[in-house]
Amino acid sequence: MGAIANAWRAASRRQKVTIVGALVIAIAAVASLTAPPNGNQVALVQPTATAPATTPAEFATASASATEEVAETPTFSEVATAVPTPTPTVKPTAKATSHPTPRPTATPGPYGNPWGYDFRPGNLIYKPPSAFCSYFPCIASFWTSTNGYVVQCVDREFSHSGGRQGVCSRHGGYYRTLYSH
Repeated sequence: MGAIANAWRAASRRQKVTIVGALVIAIAAVASLTAPPNGNQVALVQPTATAPATTPAEFATASASATEEVAETPTFSEVATAVPTPTPTVKPTAKATSHPTPRPTATPGPYGNPWGYDFRPGNLIYKPPSAFCSYFPCIASFWTSTNGYVVQCVDREFSHSGGRQGVCSRHGGYYRTLYSH
């Protein structure tokens, strides 16, 4: 080993660069013997066998022949022709900010009424809005008999006489009460 170390010390900088380059190419060739994970093909380099130099003269001769071989040997970029598979990058997403949930306004009730009137127990409706019969099917006397609360008759029409005797008498009788909330 001492002779190789002496020969290395005696070698010029250019010779050392040539030897290191040949070693890099040899290492790349050995590494290319295994298939890369992405399946791309890699060109192989066949290294030439050279007897180890034992004297400085032999080292100089071996370096000169290695320089000639390096000139004919493809460069590292020619050896490793595999194209790496691009790895997807994860784009940062904006953090979700919490906004207070707005309190819902009156949800349309049965028949699409904008006041949210429905049949769940709540407040009796003694004074319905003027557009009431635009959303609900009303009996003919809905606005003339207004001394009660709003109810639905069996024939599914609405009366304004809830709580009075004889409510919905000409419409099959009382069915259920409409409430506000």
